[in-house]
Amino acid sequence: MANPYGVLFRDPAFRRFGLGFLVSVIGDELTRVAFVWFVYEKTGSAEALGLLMLCFTGPIVVGGFVAGWLLDRFDRRQVMMIDNLVRGLFLALIPVLHFLGALEVWHVYVAAAVHGLLLMISLAGTPTMILALVPKEHLATANALETLGYSVAGVLGPALAGILVATIGAPATVLLDVVSYLLFALVLLRLRLALPAPAKRTAAPIGAAVRLLFGNPVLTSTTFMFLAFNILTGSIPVWLPIHVETSLGGGPELYGALLSIAFAGQVATTLLVGQLGARVPLGLGIAIAQTLSGALMILVVFGSSAIAAGIILFLFGIVVAPLTPWAQTLRMAIIPEEMRGRAFALLRMLMQSGRPIGGALAGLVLPALGVAGTVMLVGAAAMAGGIAGLLTRPLRDAGRPD
Repeated sequence: MANPYGVLFRDPAFRRFGLGFLVSVIGDELTRVAFVWFVYEKTGSAEALGLLMLCFTGPIVVGGFVAGWLLDRFDRRQVMMIDNLVRGLFLALIPVLHFLGALEVWHVYVAAAVHGLLLMISLAGTPTMILALVPKEHLATANALETLGYSVAGVLGPALAGILVATIGAPATVLLDVVSYLLFALVLLRLRLALPAPAKRTAAPIGAAVRLLFGNPVLTSTTFMFLAFNILTGSIPVWLPIHVETSLGGGPELYGALLSIAFAGQVATTLLVGQLGARVPLGLGIAIAQTLSGALMILVVFGSSAIAAGIILFLFGIVVAPLTPWAQTLRMAIIPEEMRGRAFALLRMLMQSGRPIGGALAGLVLPALGVAGTVMLVGAAAMAGGIAGLLTRPLRDAGRPD
């Protein structure tokens, strides 16, 4: 049996798209860490970090509707290319303002909000591009590679960002993300795909995507499970830098290193997920993995050493790695071509809305509950989503090997 990874990477179009995507998401990780540490250094406030997370992810709720319409109405490759150019040029204002001596915290909030507003074009556009590039029998492996790209970016980006922020400062670090956007835009410009012409592609109304979401128990359950999971992940940039400084005695280097360790765990498991393809019970696996993820994150704050935190975060990464590729494989089998842009935008918009909720919630409750109480709250939310999935029979039965 041919190695599924080898089959995909022998396709030059998929290889170029995958490498361009990887460079871009590594750049995004640099900006997230740089923005978090810049705001924390300037304010020392959990509320300020919560507001930053709200700016980063809150506009996704609005941008999701626009992104879905654009991706179904126009050439998806061109829409993604323009998105990369606009976000890259806008983020370039941050280092420019810094070098002019005019950069303020509110400028970072605005840049984060614009990034969040346009982010759904990439989040929803990437699976539509995978569907255009990859034959059906290799979709599970391609979805694992998308998650692997995010995971590798999570390993390299935060660790590199921590070093760069400590040496050249946060604003200058953002310049590398600007370069990554321009490079991905160039890859998309040169990519040739056999996509249906936009004029010949009948875009389904958003109402059809809504009916599909709420009419299919697999889509409904995974969407709201992942919303709960993202409440947990959205809180991490609020409480983890404070935990690093106050309990672990570290700075931006340790913060970036711990994030990288979590993603290193994801890389290890994602490689296995892609190799296995769809030969495991996907729905049941998703529910079990999410339940374990919340329990592991709660354990992070009960260790007093960076080593203990790193080990638990590595295990957390191992557990959460299959969530996205397994769920996306299930969704791709359900969502028809004519509504892929809007359906993926709607699904990912709802799931990603958990991040601003998590960030805002952590910023509000951390002064009262402390780091440990905050993590227990958001960890319990993720566990509750996983348990709900275990109780949903259509999800438990979905994606069982033939």
